[in-house]
Amino acid sequence: MTRAAKGEGRPFKRAQDGRSVVVVLDAEGKRRYLYGWSSDEVLAKRDDFLSATRMGLTPPTGKLSVGKVLDDWLADRRGKVRPATWISYEGQVRIHLDSIRRIQLVKLRPGDVRRLLRDREAAGCAPRSVAYTLTILRMALGQAVRDGLVPRNIGSVVDGPRVVRAELEVWTAAEARQVLEVQSDLHALWALLLGRGLRLGEALGLRWSDIDLAGGKLRVTGSIRPVDRRVRAEGAERLQRVEPKTEAGWRTMALPDFVAAALRDHRADTADRPVSRLGLVFTTTRGTPIDPRNVTRAWTGLIKVADVKRIRIHDARHSCVAILLGEGATLEDVKRLLGHETIATTSDLYGHLVESRSREMANVMQRALGGAG
Repeated sequence: MTRAAKGEGRPFKRAQDGRSVVVVLDAEGKRRYLYGWSSDEVLAKRDDFLSATRMGLTPPTGKLSVGKVLDDWLADRRGKVRPATWISYEGQVRIHLDSIRRIQLVKLRPGDVRRLLRDREAAGCAPRSVAYTLTILRMALGQAVRDGLVPRNIGSVVDGPRVVRAELEVWTAAEARQVLEVQSDLHALWALLLGRGLRLGEALGLRWSDIDLAGGKLRVTGSIRPVDRRVRAEGAERLQRVEPKTEAGWRTMALPDFVAAALRDHRADTADRPVSRLGLVFTTTRGTPIDPRNVTRAWTGLIKVADVKRIRIHDARHSCVAILLGEGATLEDVKRLLGHETIATTSDLYGHLVESRSREMANVMQRALGGAG
């Protein structure tokens, strides 16, 4: 019969309450008692404890709750991520992870996480939203692992829901031209969104110093973002210009003639407005940044006048890509234009649009090689 190594005791039952107990030795040789309602539970605790001890980590205790770990992680993220990102994290922790806050960290089990995800799905949350909740939990528990509070990330052993990619709602080139034929004070903005695939914040954050109309190009160097009052400095404005999040976000692009012409017209039409403190291309009549919410309302009116199918303003970016790919652009071309960090991101979003050209590519090869042999 194999004997347990010193400090790796076997579970036994407590006479007074029937709980299972195992005795282990910590790094200092002191006895520690681990409790559970079954032998399997205390053996799992024993293995976690000894694993942490061997790695030189702080052995897990029963005093630290999942909620404390989440709160500490959230506090650490503040100031290290974009304000809008932090607000998103905060909402997940406060609302969607609330049901597991009171569980002791060392007692959190995969079943607890699966139950959390099932409850969110039963409440009608979309798979992508449920998957995001799991991502936030994994991030927070990952920090706990790196801090030596637990030896493994329980969230990482749980599978998230299957997220089905939604079909993109885009305009054809004919529909986009129909929209651009509508006369509007924001015509140059619509031309940028549809012609260059800029994000709305990037377009609103453009400065005249970023644009070279003579050379027919512009450089993306920032965005206009609404900053929630909970995370902005006292006295700071709600609409702020921020730099791109990634190196890829800083990019230079050539301007189609119709976009350059629209920008020239816009500069002439707004010459009598107060000069923007930030040097912005698109401003209110007072020279202040335009609120993205007001642009979204103008977009809705534009669609009605143009009499085209309704799509979100962000779908103008997708429409730009669909038109480009339909005309023979590659995913690498699109990656550089949109400022994606990796080709994988571009492929995940737009790979199916390339696949739709499979027959066209087959016809190209037929013309090139079909007569061989």
